[in-house]
This record gives sequence, C-alpha cells and structure tokens, in this order.
Amino acid sequence: MKLTTRADWFRLDRHDVRSTLPAAIQAIMQNGMLDRVFRDALIPGFLFPAIADSEPWQGALGDTKTFTRKGLIAPTTTPLGGADISGASTYTVEQWSVTMDQYGLSVDTNMIQSAMTLASKFLADVQTLGINAAQSLNQIARNKIYRAYAGGRTWATASGSSDTSIVVADVSGFTRTLVNGVPTAVSGSTPLTVSITGVANTVTGTSAQSGPGTLTLGTARVDTAGDYVVAQNAPTSVRTAARNTAYDITTADVATLAMFRAAVVRLRKMNVPTNGGYYTAHIPPDTEAELFADADFKQALQGRQDSPVWRDLSIGRFSGIDWVRNNETPTVTSNSGATVFRPIVVGDGAVVAAPFEGIGSLLAGTGVEDVPSIRMIEAAPTTQVALIVRPPSDRLQQVISTSWAYTGDFGVPSDSGTGDAALYKRAVMVEHA
Repeated sequence: MKLTTRADWFRLDRHDVRSTLPAAIQAIMQNGMLDRVFRDALIPGFLFPAIADSEPWQGALGDTKTFTRKGLIAPTTTPLGGADISGASTYTVEQWSVTMDQYGLSVDTNMIQSAMTLASKFLADVQTLGINAAQSLNQIARNKIYRAYAGGRTWATASGSSDTSIVVADVSGFTRTLVNGVPTAVSGSTPLTVSITGVANTVTGTSAQSGPGTLTLGTARVDTAGDYVVAQNAPTSVRTAARNTAYDITTADVATLAMFRAAVVRLRKMNVPTNGGYYTAHIPPDTEAELFADADFKQALQGRQDSPVWRDLSIGRFSGIDWVRNNETPTVTSNSGATVFRPIVVGDGAVVAAPFEGIGSLLAGTGVEDVPSIRMIEAAPTTQVALIVRPPSDRLQQVISTSWAYTGDFGVPSDSGTGDAALYKRAVMVEHA
C-alpha cells in the first residue's frame, strides 16, 4: 500500500471539479466566461445595494447583530466666567439591528439539451440566474430602505365608531419607539406620540410589524377613511402642497424639479454626506417622463455633467443630484385610483450592508472543498454573490446544477442622535402621481 505524504493531503487538484464536468464547461470555467456572464447580468439591476456602506459580519457571533452609533454634544457658546465646569456632559446613542438570512436560487441544465442548441443553454441559464440574483437582492435592500423612509405616515382605510383602534394602510414606523436610543416595541408604558388629522394621540400597540394592520391608540376617537396618521418621529417626505399622504394624491400631482430640490434642501439641512459630491435620486420611467415636461428640469438638464458612477443608468448630474433610472421603486394606489410613484433621494450611509464573511470558503478543510466550484462575484463594493456549480449527481452524469447564494442583511441607521426629532434622515422620499 502506498503511503500518502502530507503534501498529498493539500494537493489542489485532488478534487478538481473541472475534470468532472463536460469539456465545454471546462473551457468556459477556465477562461472566466462563466464569471463574466453572471456578473454582467448581475450588475445592471444592483442599484439599491450599490449605495450601501459595508459592515461585514464575522462568524461565531450568532444570527443577530446590533450596531451602535453615537450622537453629538451641543456646542457650548456661554463663557465660564471664571467658574468651574458644572457637571459632565453626555451624548445620545442610537442602535439598530440586522439579522442573518440566506437567499438563493438554483437552475438545472441538461447538457444534452445544451449541446443540441445553437447557443449554449448553460450560459443562458447562468445569465438568467444572474438577473434573478440582481433583482432579488435589489428588492431586499429596497424594501428595507422604503420600510424605514416611507414609515411613520399612513392613513385610515375604514370608518368606525369611537374606540381606541384604527385600521391603517401600513403600520411601518409605528411598531417601535426609541428609549435611550434603543428601538423598543410600543406599549402602554412606551407609547409613540402621533398626530391624527393634526390632533395629538399615542400608539400603544400594533397588530403587525409591517403592511396593513391596526394601531391601538391611547385616546379613543371616531375614524374616517383617509384620516392621516403621522408619527412624531416620522421621516420627512415630499409631495405637492395640501397632500398629507399618498391617499390624497390625484393625477394632477405630477413630479417637478422643485420637489427634488426640496429633498436636497432637507438633506443639506441635516448635514447628510453626499455620494461623491452629489445626492442620488432613484427615479422610475414615469417620474422621468413627467420631469422632462417640467420647464425647470429641462433648463437645469442643459448644464448637466456625466456621472462617473452610474454611467448608462444616469440621466446626468445637476441641481446637486445624480439622476439614476431605477425601475424598482415601489408604488401605491391613492383613494382616487391614481398610481402614486415613490422616487427617493439618498445621501451617503442611508443603508448598511452586513454580508456574512467567508461564504466562499465554508468547505475549507473538509476534503471536498474542490468538488463544487464556488466563486464569489463582486456585484458592488459592499456585496458579493456566490456562484456555485455542482457536478452532475444523476446516473447519466449530464445534469449540471448552478446556484447563486447570498447570506447577510441590510440595515437602516436611524440617525436619531443628531438633527431634529425625525428618524431616518439620510434619504427623502418623493410622492407623485
């Protein structure tokens, strides 16, 4: 019997996945074509994760992580006048959490079918998988951003008699209140101050964590469909004058440059950092079409600069904004039946990506680390997606399984320790029909 040496244990070709694959696949993996096809399909749809800051998550730390950010101390402009400093000052802190989840999808390719087609079905499957990964992760990050920045402002969806409950379109932004900077579930002892049609009230409970639900109030009232409910710490959003929520918006409320200028003013007042000198407006095609009908927008467009960041996705840089086409911004429906579009203007640090580190080396040291091909494809500086090719497991050795996987989460800092009482100050949502 031949004895193996220590060097044999670590031979990289001991479990070579390429040798188990059809010759055509070996050539594709050797020249990097597979990576390029997947990455080219991934990047164009990777808009919201691309603006995220990165906070990588190391192993052995559980599945939930709490981040802490400190606030500032107010400037001192009063002279001491020869007296000693009376007491020590403190500063506020805020906390937000992310929870590890895994996302992914697989496609099986029968290499007999791929060999019979004029174009490689395997490459087509990988490309389609890349598009799916981009759209999936883009919407995951988008939902986290919009849940925060569209939260805290809703409306009653039903009329009722005098009681302490109100059925609303969305409970997001009403489920928690900050207690010493820590997000705490609303209750009778930790109520959230709100106003309902301009009258002060409190929320002491919710029936859900997001989406349609019921708010429990501290003071009974008679509800009327359309009554607007605004949390005291609701993020700032922009819509035409006299429209309190999306419920009131009509088809006459079109997008204008003035609305986006108001968003920029808000961000600058809150000292929100820019992305390379400009804020970024993510706008859908409908918003773009309406803006091109606005005289102020067309005049500002004449002095635009090209965007070095977004390239083909950018309309240009002007009015302090990098205008980016994004067809993934969500919509809602107003009471009049109008579709309400929700473009958003974001500054630096509006969302934080928390990817789990080491996904590409989970099999290291197991002896089978080279059986599947696992490569990390960088779609954005903060986010990598695993592209996994598994050798055939069927008896005829002709069905290849290709998968993408992402493990991590996206968090939204509240910035409660600086500026005014509003939470989530690093972006401003614009609403129009």
